[in-house]
Amino acid sequence: MLNNYRIYRRKQEIGSRITRLHNTEQLAVGLLDSGTPEQLTEALDWYVLSMNYSLHVVTQEGRFDIPHMQERYKDVTFLVFTTHTFTGEKINAVANECRTNLFLIVRSDTLLVTFDGQQLFSAMAESDHPSAICATLANAYREIVPCCRIPRLVDRNLDPDADFPRLEANESLPTLYPVMCLALYDRALFQRLRGFDENIHSEYWQALDFGIRCHLLGYTVEISNSLLLQFPDRESVIEDRSEAQGFERCYTKALSVQQVNGKNIARKYKGYTDNEVYQTEVKKRMLWLQKLDFHQLCERWPKENA
Repeated sequence: MLNNYRIYRRKQEIGSRITRLHNTEQLAVGLLDSGTPEQLTEALDWYVLSMNYSLHVVTQEGRFDIPHMQERYKDVTFLVFTTHTFTGEKINAVANECRTNLFLIVRSDTLLVTFDGQQLFSAMAESDHPSAICATLANAYREIVPCCRIPRLVDRNLDPDADFPRLEANESLPTLYPVMCLALYDRALFQRLRGFDENIHSEYWQALDFGIRCHLLGYTVEISNSLLLQFPDRESVIEDRSEAQGFERCYTKALSVQQVNGKNIARKYKGYTDNEVYQTEVKKRMLWLQKLDFHQLCERWPKENA
């Protein structure tokens, strides 16, 4: 048992294991079990057949017969959580276990319509590459949905704007965070940024916190049509933005550092605040590492996307 999940590793031959000890694989796919068991097996069949990359399924205990699935999918690693878990913790587990340079997060209730590996790998090989390339999302009617996010503060509330990603072929644009955490991530950078905050009990607030943290620490997050996922059974693709346990952690990290004359100053945000996070995260880490504050992020955001 590691953390609160069990690992059922893929059945590799000894020679294959030894080879992989000396060669870091480029990409792992993390498949989140987010739909029905039938959708998971359909997705697994497709990924095993169509993508020759390390495959990790993230699921919950009791969903299906693990030994049977291991026998059916010998080259798949299963990460099985023992309790209900939020998306960020699942993705942190993939990052911990995959041992690859990059990892792609997808869901079993989505279809991977476009994965331009050459374009995506090239973009992530640049010296100033983004921390994550987010997926463009489409609904059941193959319509692109507003999945580009723009930083915005409304009446002291974090309220990112949503827009359609106006993208030409092989183009990317800045976005605030990966919607539903669906993206291609740089594993080393993801872990340097300490991944998703597991003390936030909401997929939306976890994703928002991660994205804002990336930007404030001087990294970027982009959205690209080289990576396109479709929700074949959903007419609308929306996030649950309701307040959840730990959401104050996001506010505290996002808004408690202000830059004045090029110098970072810690000031408690006059709104939602987590005092422990303010002391341990803001004053001891964010204060010294931030490159800009949230207000500057909003001001400097490309106007054509704002």
